[in-house]
Amino acid sequence: MAAGAFDFFLTPPPSARLVVEEGTFLLLAASIGVLLLLSVFLVLTAAYLRVKNNWKAAHWARLEAEWTPILLEVLAGSAPPSSLWERADERHRLYFIDFLFRYARRVRGTDREMLVELARPVLSTVAGRMRGGDPERRARAVETVSLLGLEDYAKEVVAALDDPSPLVAMIAARTLCRQENPEYARVVLGRLHRFDQWSPKYLSTVLSTMGPDAIPELRSTLLDPTRGPLVRGIAAGALELLHDPFAADAAVEVARSESDRDLVAAALRLLGSVGRAEHLPAVRTLCTSDDFVIRAQAVAALGRIGNLHDFERLQTAFDDASPWVAIHAARGLVEIGETDVLRAAVTAGDSRSPLARQVLAEQLQ
Repeated sequence: MAAGAFDFFLTPPPSARLVVEEGTFLLLAASIGVLLLLSVFLVLTAAYLRVKNNWKAAHWARLEAEWTPILLEVLAGSAPPSSLWERADERHRLYFIDFLFRYARRVRGTDREMLVELARPVLSTVAGRMRGGDPERRARAVETVSLLGLEDYAKEVVAALDDPSPLVAMIAARTLCRQENPEYARVVLGRLHRFDQWSPKYLSTVLSTMGPDAIPELRSTLLDPTRGPLVRGIAAGALELLHDPFAADAAVEVARSESDRDLVAAALRLLGSVGRAEHLPAVRTLCTSDDFVIRAQAVAALGRIGNLHDFERLQTAFDDASPWVAIHAARGLVEIGETDVLRAAVTAGDSRSPLARQVLAEQLQ
């Protein structure tokens, strides 16, 4: 059979092509219609949400305008708390607590105590939100209860340390640390391993807000070999911020006996802050460590608590292959009053010259 005969069977007739084209056109038109309807729906939804939010904002503004003068009268002692409770409808209880919370963040003393009293009859509504729901809601509830009702809900706040969300647990820990209560110090330190994704420096700062009463527990944690190196290092950082002079003995013991880089470095930073002359032998030994991080922290500590007898050690460390060790050595030379080495390096113009120039410039600031 000729090739043309096959073309007859393979080529659809004009009527069939017309049906296909009409079907494609109808499908395209339907798709455009659906997209148009969807666009209209989205526009109307956005407009509705905007109107709703504007109405809600205006409604809350009206409530605040009604509550604020009464609250000020209550705080001034010219009106009883009941005068404000009477104006807080049960439907607006959560917003009323948020209103008190925002005021409580700005005041202290007797005014804060009065706000706590005002919140007490209705705070159970928020306390119930510390469990269940999304993490953001639980976190807000913990923060609110901690400020307005920690005395009544201390157990619930402590329980929040075990919340699945690190954010909720951290808000609870931060709140408990601010209470300067040794019992809370023990509880928070016992769960510190939960926050291994947070900055150790930040965690040390949080722990330091517990104040001097937490120092014994922090020292105990630093010396406890059953605790992880990260937790012990964070405790050392908190002791450094609290300037505990008696923590130096614990720091020396840790620096001598432990091998974890970060823990030893934290102990050396603590020694640099509160160490004494009797701790110098341990620091000097670690100035020759094979680990440049430990070496650098040891040299830094030596520069702070060392003396003129350490001049040669610091001069040698200034030539260290690690720039971190060298810069700490340069600062140490400045601390003991031996800047001639640095000035000579600047004059020589060798590889140490930029570092020496930087450290000398720091003294002029």
